[in-house]
Amino acid sequence: MKSVKTYCLAALFAGFFYAQDMVAQFSGQVINFHLDRYNSAPNGAKVTLHDGENLGTFHFRGWTPGNEYQSSAGFGVDVTGTPLDGYLPSRLSFYTGGFGLIERMTILENGNIGIGLSNPAELVDINGNTRIRGTRLFLGLPGNAATAGGEALTQTGWDCAGLPVSDALAINYNGDFTGGVYVEGPGLKVCGELKAECLKAHQHVIAEEGNIFALGGSGVVVNCSDPGQGDFIAEGANGDFIARHGNFTAEEGAVTARQNITSTQGSVVANQNVTAQNGSVSAAQNVSAGNNVSALNSISAGTSISAGTDISAGGNLSVTGTGTITGNVRVGTIFGNTGSHVLAVGGSMIAEEVNVKLQADWPDYVFTPEHQRPTLNEVESFIHENKHLPGAPSAAQVAQDGLPLGQTQAMMMEKLEELYLHVIELNRKVEQLEKENAQLKAVKE
Repeated sequence: MKSVKTYCLAALFAGFFYAQDMVAQFSGQVINFHLDRYNSAPNGAKVTLHDGENLGTFHFRGWTPGNEYQSSAGFGVDVTGTPLDGYLPSRLSFYTGGFGLIERMTILENGNIGIGLSNPAELVDINGNTRIRGTRLFLGLPGNAATAGGEALTQTGWDCAGLPVSDALAINYNGDFTGGVYVEGPGLKVCGELKAECLKAHQHVIAEEGNIFALGGSGVVVNCSDPGQGDFIAEGANGDFIARHGNFTAEEGAVTARQNITSTQGSVVANQNVTAQNGSVSAAQNVSAGNNVSALNSISAGTSISAGTDISAGGNLSVTGTGTITGNVRVGTIFGNTGSHVLAVGGSMIAEEVNVKLQADWPDYVFTPEHQRPTLNEVESFIHENKHLPGAPSAAQVAQDGLPLGQTQAMMMEKLEELYLHVIELNRKVEQLEKENAQLKAVKE
């Protein structure tokens, strides 16, 4: 995957041993944290867990006047059945208590949540009193055999003009909204999830600080009679998607716009493609797609741009953070086969500095006794026959395969070091000749 990633693990381990105040942070696009538990046989082999065994428990403890750590809260996981190949049933339990940990809440394998009991029989099963602070709440099925029941939850009141409003929120005993939902004033705020088979608005649907999700169906999301698989399509005159504070997220589909896709303070994320057919894709944080990210104009992100397959921009590709690409990169119009080269540029490059880190050894081996450098006569003979230095590529090879910068620098250093050795050897011979010449002059005098 072509991705930009940030990992922060060293700080965690350093904090365990060297810090009194520790803060651990894990960052990245995908983070998996595993705690593995198994039984051991006498020979050291791993043995399958059994029903009722504990997978692990996290304790939150503090130092007390008794010069010991006392647990105050925690959570743990226990096996709740017979493990099979690819199947491990379990339960998640949460504990609190000043003098000793007491199980307060449990989540079973089937998703049932129990508060005050260990084996919830329903999706939410509470053992104890429940307080809802409000004006009116009716639960139950009032009525008789003739009426077959009544309202299970209802709310009445007055609107902003002081007029009575009946059934502002009314849920029938069979789960239907008989009177609809009436909201006037600041609006309807949902801190969790809001799900609907069809969400219609007379004017706007706006997520200023949150997310808009589309799940299920086979058509287009905006088609309420056949909800979509997760494609966001803007067909208007502008055709833009704009999230001023939140994110664009398509968990099972694509984000597509005729013009621009913009998240001014969040991210643009899709399981499949992110496509701006005639515009640009921009996000203050991340742009991420399971398949392709493409735009007719530019693609920009404040943190990272990642795609499972290709990133294609007709204009500029801009990332203000660190860029990491695990595949190959093509820049400009390139003719011919680029082979296995990670970076292919159709044109010139300019840089203040290029640092080439070679996989092979740097040619300091020239100065070892084992290295046999060619004599100057051998070099001269090779040049006359091949028209280039020994070990250097020919003009035809460079024209066909290009010039590998790192290998060329290493080859040039090898030739320079061999040249120095030849010069040193010649200098010794010159010094010897000068010495002998001086002796001959002294004899003649």
